[in-house]
Amino acid sequence: MRMFDDLADAVREMLPRVLAATATPGVSVALATSTDLRGMGAGYADLAGRVPMTGASSATAGSLSKPLVGLSLARLAEEGQIEVDGPVDPFLPPAARPANPHARQPITAGMLTAHIGGYRTDIIDAQLTRPGPIEEYLARRHQIGTTPEYGGVCPLYGPPGEYAYSSFGMSVVGCAVEWTTGENYASYVDRTMLKPLGMASSALPTGSTERSQWDELVDCADHATGYMGFGAWCVPSPVYHAATYPGAGLITSPLDYAQLLQSLLRTAKGEDGVVTAASFEAMLRPRVTRSSPVTPDTFAGMGLEISNPERDGDLWWWGHSAAYPWGYWWDARVYPHLDLVVVAMANKWDMMRLHNPADRNAAGIVAQWAARWAAEGVPPVRGGAPVHRRAATTPGPEESSLMGAVAGERAYAALGLTGRFDDATVRAMAQRARLHDNASVPGPDVDEFAQGVAEVGALSPDPEGLRRYANSRGPYAALWALECGATAARLPIPAPVFSAPHQ
Repeated sequence: MRMFDDLADAVREMLPRVLAATATPGVSVALATSTDLRGMGAGYADLAGRVPMTGASSATAGSLSKPLVGLSLARLAEEGQIEVDGPVDPFLPPAARPANPHARQPITAGMLTAHIGGYRTDIIDAQLTRPGPIEEYLARRHQIGTTPEYGGVCPLYGPPGEYAYSSFGMSVVGCAVEWTTGENYASYVDRTMLKPLGMASSALPTGSTERSQWDELVDCADHATGYMGFGAWCVPSPVYHAATYPGAGLITSPLDYAQLLQSLLRTAKGEDGVVTAASFEAMLRPRVTRSSPVTPDTFAGMGLEISNPERDGDLWWWGHSAAYPWGYWWDARVYPHLDLVVVAMANKWDMMRLHNPADRNAAGIVAQWAARWAAEGVPPVRGGAPVHRRAATTPGPEESSLMGAVAGERAYAALGLTGRFDDATVRAMAQRARLHDNASVPGPDVDEFAQGVAEVGALSPDPEGLRRYANSRGPYAALWALECGATAARLPIPAPVFSAPHQ
């Protein structure tokens, strides 16, 4: 299709400019229609190794796991094995059942897949080792009674019916799938969805201490390194494991995930696929308005984000945005009126902002502009728009220490890690730091970076101690944060969203 060819060419030409504007090492993109599929990339999947990014580059995809939970629930409902809008408790082992003191009626699987099941907002319940069985983790977190961020300052439960984005709640449904089928959740998804669609670069953690396909994909040559962004400087993020892996643990590539969305696009037009057309129509029914800082003014369906059709017209979309700390942002959208699928992954997290909105991260920018061009007409190829390089200097001792402090705070406090990185891991972060475009400029001071990590490690996860630490670094640190892209002259620790009780 000529217009699709033109769209792919225009997006490909835009990518270097997007990377320069957002100071992102690389971006991987897949475009698809109901019948066609293209992949492309620009920049670097790994800066130190000078590995190029392609459409087949893979990465941990966080919330792109959630549509798989919704699809699993829909499949089992088709077979009469589970109820979407009936009580979820009969489909769960006792310790994994919600025991929400605010609940006045039973919690349902449908509520949990729309983030209105009464669990507070969380990140990924991160840990440094492979996660164990999801049933065991749910039981342990229920017993603790708080979310893990900042050592548990927020209660686990909130009022059911109120929107609160929860990977934990989504993982309760993953556990229900496992309990109902008697099959490991990762194996169920692989057997019923990933393998039939040919998604060989996609896998979920298995909940076992043994190596799995997930580990193989993390170690493969196509895996993109995620980076913590400090202005133009990019520090490689360690590999974190999601204890809530049904809702946040997927690894995939844009080309792989586009195959799933391409299949669902055909299903939305009436062709049965992973689920029936009737089941998918039910998944697309808005259940609640989302208050998301990444994709605001949207709705939550069953494991899906859905934009506002009255506002968006031909640009109406469904799909999911996603992130994985602290190095990846994704946008995966289907524009059914345009017969268009866009999946994009960018391997940088702006560390001055806890959330990187879709109109500020490279993946979201690509997804939005591809759709606008498909709707309004593709611009002529310009033969290479100029790319302006950001001037950058070697971080001094103070900047190096601040980089380490923010990196350490996000790991030990914001994620609530109970373990600590060994010295070699911390020093490797600084040693492998690069400018986003891989320009030959010496990186941060390794010793100062490590000292910054150690200082916040001693204070974490206490929000008040971290707040005093940030203030003690003085106006220089606040201005450095502003130079790196913060919205205000303030060192952004602790993260205000998670360092106090919240929705």
